[in-house]
Amino acid sequence: MPRRVLHARWILPFVAVTAAFALWRSDGRPHWRELAPGVEFATLAGEPYCRLGSSSVAVLRVDPRRARLRARYYDRQRPPRLLTVLEWQKSTGALAVFNAGQFYPDFRYMGVLVCGGDTVSSRPHAEFQAALVADSGRARVLDLARVPLGTPPRWSDVAQSFMLFDHAGGVRVRRSTRIANRTVVGEDERGWIVVCVSEGAYTLADFADVLRGAPLQLKHAMSMDGGLESELVVNARGFRYASFGDWPRDREPSAPGAVVPLPTVITVEAP
Repeated sequence: MPRRVLHARWILPFVAVTAAFALWRSDGRPHWRELAPGVEFATLAGEPYCRLGSSSVAVLRVDPRRARLRARYYDRQRPPRLLTVLEWQKSTGALAVFNAGQFYPDFRYMGVLVCGGDTVSSRPHAEFQAALVADSGRARVLDLARVPLGTPPRWSDVAQSFMLFDHAGGVRVRRSTRIANRTVVGEDERGWIVVCVSEGAYTLADFADVLRGAPLQLKHAMSMDGGLESELVVNARGFRYASFGDWPRDREPSAPGAVVPLPTVITVEAP
C-alpha cells in the first residue's frame, strides 16, 4: 500500500490556526465585556503568584464620566443593620458593589470616609496614603504622598486606604508570607477606575506584581480591605458575577456565599 504523504501546504494552515489560538489563549490580554456604557468586565490569570484557590482575578473598569462611583455606609440605627455584599447590591440596584476600606471592630471606618457629601469619618489614618475619591462625572485614585486630600475634602465621596504601588512602579507594602483575597482599586492611563478582586489568596506584594505586569495600563493602585471582606458582585444586562473572600488556610475553599456583613462598600451605578 502506498504511503500517504501530508504535504506542507495542508499542514501549514492547520499549524498556523493552532498557533494563533494558543497565542490568543496565552497572550494574557483581558477580553472585555461591556456591561453598561463606560463599565466593562474581564478576568485575568494570576499565575504563578496565587498561593491558594483560584488564580483568577476579576477586573471591572469604569469610565467615571459615564458611570458613578459612590461610597456607602451602613444605617447607624440601633441595633445596627449591616448588609452583605449581595444585600447591598439588591438594595441599591447598583451595577456592581465591592468592599471599601478597613474598619474597626465597632464598625467605625479607618480613615476619612465621605458618603454623598456626608462626612462619616473626618479623622485621617496616618499610615494610609491613598484615597478613592469621586464626584459627579469624575473619580480618581489619589496618592496622598503627592496630592493632599484637603480639609474638608473637595469630593462628595471619599474612601481612604493605603497605597499598593505608585506612579513610579514602586511597591508601597512590605513583602510577607501573609495571604488573603485582595481588593485593589487603580487608575489607568485614560483616567478610568479599575477594580481588581482576586478569587484566590495572594500576598499583597505578589498581587502588586500581578497588576503591575498585567496589560491594564495602571498608573498606580491602592488596596482596600482583604480577607473575608474582599468581595465583588456584578449584576448588569443579564450578566452576573460574584466573588467572596472565604479562603480558610487549613483547607480548600468551599465558597459558601456572602456571609460577612460589610459596613462600607463602593457602588458602581448608571448615571
